[in-house]
Amino acid sequence: MIRDMRAQADALARDPALRQVLRDEGTWLLRAQETLQRVQVFREDEMRRFWPAAWRRWAVAVTFALASAVAFGSGYVWASRPYDAELASLRTRVELLDAVAHRVLTMTPAERRQFDALMKWRSAPKR
Repeated sequence: MIRDMRAQADALARDPALRQVLRDEGTWLLRAQETLQRVQVFREDEMRRFWPAAWRRWAVAVTFALASAVAFGSGYVWASRPYDAELASLRTRVELLDAVAHRVLTMTPAERRQFDALMKWRSAPKR
């Protein structure tokens, strides 16, 4: 039985079709290995290029966000300047009026008569 198996194995080893298939498989394996190496080099190159591109995209996004925040802030300051000046003017007037009102409220009756005489209040016209 072993002799028969050896004879069959020798016959298979000498078969030209089988040898051609084995050679073809060898070439296919070499081509597959070359393809895998190319893909591996491509992926490594892609990874080397990925992070700098990602950093650039984030840098552009952050720059845009900061520029828009600065533009908004400066626009707000520019638009609120007239109101700030008006508020400062009104603040000083109100402080003066508060001081006068406090003084009027703390007057004695004699001081109040003198004040009224100096101011010479005009009464509203009667109809």
